[in-house]
Amino acid sequence: MEKYKYLPEEMKKSKRFVGWRKENLNGKVAKLPFSLIDGKVNDWNHPERWIDFNEAKTKNKPLGFVLVEEDRIICIDLDHAIQDEKLTPMAKEVVENFAGTYMEVSQSGKGIHIFVQGTIPDNLNLSSRGIEIYKKNRYIALTGNIGDGSFFPRSNKLLAKEDELNKLYKKWTQEKESTLKQIREYKYEPLNKFSRLDDLSLDEILTTMERTNRKASMLTSGASLTGDHSRDDFTFLVLARNYTDGNPNLMKELFLMTPLNRLATNEKRRDDRKYLDYVEKTIEKVLSLGNFVAFDWSRHFEYKKRTRAYERV
Repeated sequence: MEKYKYLPEEMKKSKRFVGWRKENLNGKVAKLPFSLIDGKVNDWNHPERWIDFNEAKTKNKPLGFVLVEEDRIICIDLDHAIQDEKLTPMAKEVVENFAGTYMEVSQSGKGIHIFVQGTIPDNLNLSSRGIEIYKKNRYIALTGNIGDGSFFPRSNKLLAKEDELNKLYKKWTQEKESTLKQIREYKYEPLNKFSRLDDLSLDEILTTMERTNRKASMLTSGASLTGDHSRDDFTFLVLARNYTDGNPNLMKELFLMTPLNRLATNEKRRDDRKYLDYVEKTIEKVLSLGNFVAFDWSRHFEYKKRTRAYERV
């Protein structure tokens, strides 16, 4: 496929390619990955569902590249990097530090993907700040659009940028730790003081979520909204926040009751403690989103009251 001719050879020679397509999910456009073997989204992230570049380019589909830790290929994903036909100050600094390695404009036309060789301790998602850095368990929706050289130098090389990566990662993890510290120090106070959540069982809360919210119903049935485990987890926890007045303990317990829970499956983290750390950090991220509209439980309690009165007749 001609538009991908500038992809670095290190990427082309690896069996790491999937397809991706845009789909409208609940009013939002999502980029869903799928296996180019059969066009199915299910298990797209399993290695046996990936193909090499030579085969992938014959499919005439937009290509995605799956990051695997052992490859030491890192993607720096800059969101909203191009504004008013120029780079934002943050994007300009990053682009200059990584000049010479392969970069492409993202499918939105506003973001930039930067691919380099190197290592980082773990994935870093600061999408709210316009930057994400990934090394594993992630696919990147490739465009092959290397631009005209006005935003970044055109290149087909995958350069080793270990020092630059270390500095970038350290800078943004320090900022993230500061944010997480504020969240951990946040003292939970119910937003809806009349909801009487203590009167509800976890089963009752979860059943109500399933009954009153279509997304929750799909996720608790085992279906995927996005084709990506982490995004589905995040979506459910956002919903759980609304139904629990933002109580992190209830959010966690509800999550672990659903098919989204992957404890002891080795799919998300190497052991249960690390998986629970992942769940707790995702909850922290959800709570950092700020204000939200809490579910109004008053009708539910009124319904229960009427039902009990009817049962006594």
